Amino acid sequence: MLKPDKDRLNYSDLLKPPVGYEVVFAVGTTYSLDLEALVGVPLALSLSEEMDQTLKDDPIYMLEGIRRSADNLAIFCEAGQIKVPQNGNSFFALMEDSVFEVALENERSFHPKTWLIKYEDSQGDTLFRFLVLTRNLTFDRSWDIALALEGRQKQEMAHKNRPLIDFIQFLLPQTTSQQKQESIQEMMAELEYIHFESGDKHIPEFDFCPLGIEGYEAKDIGLFESYHQLIIMTPFLSKSIIAELNDYSLTSPTKVLITRRTELHKLTEKLINDIDVYVLKDIIVEGEGAFSEEEDENELDQLQDIHAKLYARSKYNEHHFFIGSANSSHYAFNGNVEFLLKMQYKKYGFRITDLLLDLFGEEEEDNPFEKVESIPEEEDTEAEVTDKLQKAIKQLCRVKSHALVQKESDYLYTVHLSFETIPDGIEFSIGPLLSKKTQKFQQDMRINDLSMLELGEFYVVRAQLDGETVERVIKIQTEGLPEERNQEVFRSIINNPYVFLQYVAFLLADDFLLSALEQMEIKKLGSGAWDMQAARYPVLYENMLKAAARSPEKLNDVHKFIEMIDDETIIPQEFYRLYDTFNQATKLVEK
Repeated sequence: MLKPDKDRLNYSDLLKPPVGYEVVFAVGTTYSLDLEALVGVPLALSLSEEMDQTLKDDPIYMLEGIRRSADNLAIFCEAGQIKVPQNGNSFFALMEDSVFEVALENERSFHPKTWLIKYEDSQGDTLFRFLVLTRNLTFDRSWDIALALEGRQKQEMAHKNRPLIDFIQFLLPQTTSQQKQESIQEMMAELEYIHFESGDKHIPEFDFCPLGIEGYEAKDIGLFESYHQLIIMTPFLSKSIIAELNDYSLTSPTKVLITRRTELHKLTEKLINDIDVYVLKDIIVEGEGAFSEEEDENELDQLQDIHAKLYARSKYNEHHFFIGSANSSHYAFNGNVEFLLKMQYKKYGFRITDLLLDLFGEEEEDNPFEKVESIPEEEDTEAEVTDKLQKAIKQLCRVKSHALVQKESDYLYTVHLSFETIPDGIEFSIGPLLSKKTQKFQQDMRINDLSMLELGEFYVVRAQLDGETVERVIKIQTEGLPEERNQEVFRSIINNPYVFLQYVAFLLADDFLLSALEQMEIKKLGSGAWDMQAARYPVLYENMLKAAARSPEKLNDVHKFIEMIDDETIIPQEFYRLYDTFNQATKLVEK
């Protein structure tokens, strides 16, 4: 079932549509969000390609992915948990309307990791896919688990979906976009008749288990009940939860806890004696960085550890698995918004201990885990100050705020920022994500002399205390953003005739990936300009005719693209003549 040495899931494959289908709308949830990881999502959703660095280095490819999917995507994350990207990129401005921060009361966290995606083919047939993950939308290298359910519409109602519908309903008030609210509501209505299947004959039954929303509590999901065997995999834990689960064991139990070494100090000697506790070996945790050929020091600093959340329990011959976002922590089951999928597992001769064989391997030298015999001393760390800074930013996200853009001249703007209150004891500064300008925090602030490309709803907040610094991106609803800002973002990327023609060729291509790779190859060969009079001119003309015959929607994309750029210094006169000739030719064909 779980063989980490063989069975690996690709995030892109989980998201991208089946052959012949396109994404209608996608709703994702995550605790922490990496904007650089987010801009890779459109590659999977709209272009059905990998979210890898090679394609993300091609601005044309990324721009088209975002253009196609930004209106069909909504991502919900914990307020104050958007990572500051290493490099400012104007792509982020195009993703603002797809990101919604969730700020819960009483320091509780929005922690689910799910996707609900609706696909549709040319015949109008719809397919829903629901993903339950244990990982956030980041580049974290830790070990996670993911699973997918797919469903189609039937005449009878799917009463099993009520918890899922209620979970999506909880997200609606967090959405500031009317268009996206309507798309989500439409999906919710359809869910009442969508019947999901696991795709595994050994999983005949499953239940959606949201936590932390009205009407759904941890005591109702069936995890905190008596058992004979229990396996817990959790990166973070609370002594109280582990102790409670330990106390539910029956006669001669099997109890296994797999966690991180940094969490062991939270356990007691009694728990260590009652439960078999395992952690990843240091060589595994540090291994990927140690053997990486990447030159980026930030990447080398990333360790891989356990991040999966799994509960496997047996009582007599009944086996259940719980997979999702909930750690074995107090807040996970007492206030956080989480999501678990509960699965019944039926297979002749199956034992929970078979799962351990998958994870540990048959030979000890192949086992990536090692058993813990005693509780190590807690190392002194700077985590206390860092945690205080993170909580301060989280508190700031719960303060009423406002931003207003005012035009000061033909090219410059001023942003007025206001916060109802400011947390005490922390030194804050703030600035637009796409600008280097910052302002020391006050209840009312002005940031002057910003260009249009520096404007947006993403702001970087820096919190400092005792020499420690934490930075996060927060989203502030901003009034007065110029209507032409997104158009300016496009022009900043499609900024000369050569890149314009590359983009047109890309739009007309039969294979987006092949086209992107061809463009990369041309750049490597050092081609300085697109020669309209050379071999590429008839190729472009031929592709237009081919699109008219086979894929007329591509011509609509080209037309919209021309209208968006609308700049004679970028669109070559030769192309206008080509396009006019082509239009005349297609009109004759229509007649």
